[in-house]
Amino acid sequence: MASQELVWATAALLLLYGGVILYFVIRGALRTASISDYAVGSIQFSPVVVGLSLAASITSAATFIINPGFIALYGLSGILAFAITMPLAIFVSLAILTKSFRTHGASVRALTMAQWIGKRYNSTGYALLFGFLSLLLITFIVLICVGMTKVLSKALNAEELYVLIGLVVFVFGYMMFGGANSMVYTNTIQAILMLVVAFILLTSGYEHFSQGVHGFLDKLAAIDPMLVKWANPNSFLFRDYFEIIFCNLVVGVAIVCQPHIITKSLLLKNESDVNRYLVTGILVEAVFFAVVFTGLYARLSFPDLTVDGVPLKMDGIIPAYVVREFPVAVGLIVIMGLLSAGLSTLEGLIQSISTTITSDIVEPLMGHRLGGGGGQRNRKLVAINKVVIVLLAVVSILISYNQLTHPSLSVGIFAQNGVYAYFSAAFVPVLFGIYLRDAPRIAPVVATITAVLVHFGIYYGRIGGYMQAEVRNPAVAATFAILLSLAAGLAVYFLFRGRQKAGGVQRKTAPKSVVSPSVLSVPPVPEPGPNEQAEMQTIITRPFPPQSIHLSGGLEIGYIDEGRGRQTLLFVHGLASNYKGWQKVIGQLRQKYRCIALDLPGYGTSGEVAHPVSIQFFASRLNEFAEKMKLKDVTLVGHSMGGQVSVAAALQQPGNFRQLALVAPAGFETFNRAAKEWIRAIYKPALLKVAPDEQIKSNIKANFYRFPQDAQFLIDERLALRHSPDFDYYCQLIPQCVVSMLDEPVFHRLQELPHPTLVIYGEKDRLIPNRMINPTLSTKRVAQNGARKIRNSKLAFIPDCGHFAQWECAEAVAAEIAGFVG
Repeated sequence: MASQELVWATAALLLLYGGVILYFVIRGALRTASISDYAVGSIQFSPVVVGLSLAASITSAATFIINPGFIALYGLSGILAFAITMPLAIFVSLAILTKSFRTHGASVRALTMAQWIGKRYNSTGYALLFGFLSLLLITFIVLICVGMTKVLSKALNAEELYVLIGLVVFVFGYMMFGGANSMVYTNTIQAILMLVVAFILLTSGYEHFSQGVHGFLDKLAAIDPMLVKWANPNSFLFRDYFEIIFCNLVVGVAIVCQPHIITKSLLLKNESDVNRYLVTGILVEAVFFAVVFTGLYARLSFPDLTVDGVPLKMDGIIPAYVVREFPVAVGLIVIMGLLSAGLSTLEGLIQSISTTITSDIVEPLMGHRLGGGGGQRNRKLVAINKVVIVLLAVVSILISYNQLTHPSLSVGIFAQNGVYAYFSAAFVPVLFGIYLRDAPRIAPVVATITAVLVHFGIYYGRIGGYMQAEVRNPAVAATFAILLSLAAGLAVYFLFRGRQKAGGVQRKTAPKSVVSPSVLSVPPVPEPGPNEQAEMQTIITRPFPPQSIHLSGGLEIGYIDEGRGRQTLLFVHGLASNYKGWQKVIGQLRQKYRCIALDLPGYGTSGEVAHPVSIQFFASRLNEFAEKMKLKDVTLVGHSMGGQVSVAAALQQPGNFRQLALVAPAGFETFNRAAKEWIRAIYKPALLKVAPDEQIKSNIKANFYRFPQDAQFLIDERLALRHSPDFDYYCQLIPQCVVSMLDEPVFHRLQELPHPTLVIYGEKDRLIPNRMINPTLSTKRVAQNGARKIRNSKLAFIPDCGHFAQWECAEAVAAEIAGFVG
């Protein structure tokens, strides 16, 4: 029983600790305006800070409270499993998977693991399945709640039920508001405190080494000879090296697939920060994993595992050790560290599970009741997320209290069963999604189903010798589930890959012409006027020579690089276009600036993209391109869809760009749900395949107010494309881009742009707005609505100019850009 002095001191320190946490929650909540902000944050953090947050998220009450109890019971066999084998597997897996997942996570704008999987495999049903599977992670929440309740009830001499309720109300309460933004702050504080406590705990048993390591081991052997064996047949978890090494290696590799761990890298805004993030996280986490060694000190303090004749439950060994061994001042620090170990992971779990339920279960099933896009829908989703957190809190209290009163050896076994089942199901989809870009959807689906059936089948069916004991080891069931699901997934992959290649979209040369984003007929186009300068004909007839660079995943990006200057202009083309669309503007500007125009992945001279494309995917590749080219003092210039991509790229990694110039940008016009569904239903590959020649010509001419003769090549290339082997790919790619522009709006985030931004529209733009869907809007109104939301913007209109302003009115566009850039 804790002294009265410790009780009062603990209560006072808890109030102070709670106040600090609430301060950072409020600070983060002020920057949380959408479910996206809640999930992945809107603040740019240092990679060291995010690395500390990662270490704190991986660590939990299991690492500091529960697992040392296993070591107290079973000795060195647990050290080999939990302090050596599993950490090594986790670190290797983390280093290998993080960079690739970050790239693909950004490419589909994944807020959750379920969303990442659903978008990666283009299946809402698959995302929904993982949404429901994520409910298994509630078992981990229960573990943490039980562990922290044990510590606090010991320190406060309070009833476990009251402590549990107070703890859940406080933590779940503040997690209703801040999300990822506040969590990075709180996790950093927790990680620093946990480092201090880790060193206190690791050095707390120094007196046991007075006769050296052998003397320390002899003391353990005197209590139970099996405590100093590397395998312990008397245990339920460490009976032989298959359980200790092989199972923990497999589980350690897969454990990284938990959403609150692998998605942490999405908080980084710059690709160059990943290495520092990983080094920080791994080094700090190595110290945290070593804390399980404290279990051996606890066993020496309680050789018969009793306190005053009362048997200690396994989950209560470390709390009892802390109360007995440390003076009040040190004990308080240790108690706060143990709480931090639990809170750090608990916050991540609440955030990831609630976001998953909201975004991947509630929204798909009830999306029609949430209204249109923009702020109203986001406000409803944020409100729903708060309700979800309240329900999670109630469920957590009920299950946690049951585990406190009726444990099966340890709540750790209960939690492992649920958590291991989840990441067994997630491992193959993540692995295939990152490294097998041509994987047919059925392969990971079969693997997921196999993993769930095998894990629970072995565990509850008591299949095999390891499952016959009173307490079953979930790691064994998970190991077989992971391996058999991997085998099943690979078998289906090789079986269906040939069929997918025969019927799917293959390597292509990207679209060479500009196609109107509208599928509607347009009125006759006025005859062209003599608005082109003779010196531009050389640039048109003899285009700039293309170059190429390889990005991550072997993706080849084609680009042109012309001119010299202190400042760099990076040009991004629009839908169904390529870098050729910028040639006339570059011809005007290359005397003063370095001008680079790239082909987005899947377009022009750039390499193929095997999986569905998206605005966020294009944006992440654009940022990677700028970083790999080591571009400095960059003005990002985007046209139409390229304007929306440019905004997304600047929001992803603001430090890569000095300012933006947006020419007739997409993303300023908003659409309600009905309009989106109408466009989605119409804009299908078949529509492009059957379009007659006259419709193609009309669509291209709709990009201009007066169609210039030097733009005839756009029509010629588009008509020729239908006879190319690349035509099928083209017909798949363009609808994907249209849908991604609808599904990944940027209008509601324009106010977050910190960059000075030039917005240019042609006064006679016939594509923006969409006159059939938004008949009361005008180009001027759309432009003004968007420009007003950008904190530092300049809006320019070019008279007698259409949507493809950089070609039709190249001189005027170049003059606006030059005047803006300076």
